[in-house]
Amino acid sequence: MKLITVFLLSLILAVAVSASAADMSGFRGFLWGADVESMREEDSKLVEGRMGVMPGVKAFQRSEEDLGYGGIKADSITYTYYKEKFTGVVIDFHGFDNYEKLLIHCKKMFGPVTGAAVLRLEQYTSFDTKNTGVMLLYQLSQQSGNFGKLYLYSKEFLNK
Repeated sequence: MKLITVFLLSLILAVAVSASAADMSGFRGFLWGADVESMREEDSKLVEGRMGVMPGVKAFQRSEEDLGYGGIKADSITYTYYKEKFTGVVIDFHGFDNYEKLLIHCKKMFGPVTGAAVLRLEQYTSFDTKNTGVMLLYQLSQQSGNFGKLYLYSKEFLNK
C-alpha cells in the first residue's frame, strides 16, 4: 500500500512540475516566425548581431523598449530574425544579482533546469519547453565587469 501511495504522489508531482512550465509563442507581442516587416513597423534600429555579421540574420533593438524582464533591468534587448522570420531574443545584463533573479524567473517560468555547465569561467544553464529553448549565460570573471545573456529562441525555426 505504501508503495502505491509513493508511486501516486510521485506521478502527481511529476505532472504538476511539467504542467507548471510555460511555453512561449514569441516575445512581447512578436510571435515566433513573424515576418521581419512587423519589426520594421516599430520604432526600431537594425544592429549588428553579437557574433558579427551572419548571412540571413538581422538583429533589431526597439527605441522605446521596456528593459524590465524577470525582475531585472536589462542593458539591452535584441530581437533576432533569420531568413526574415522572428526566431529569438537576446537579453543582455550585468551583475551576479541579476543572474540570480533571472535564474529564479526562468525556473518559475520554464520549469526545472535541463542542463548546466561551467566552461572557461562561463556558467551555462538551459531550460527546455516544447516550442521555446532558453539558455542563460553568465560570464563569471572579467576585468571590466561580469555580464550575462538570456537567450530565448524558437525551436521550430532552429533547423530551418
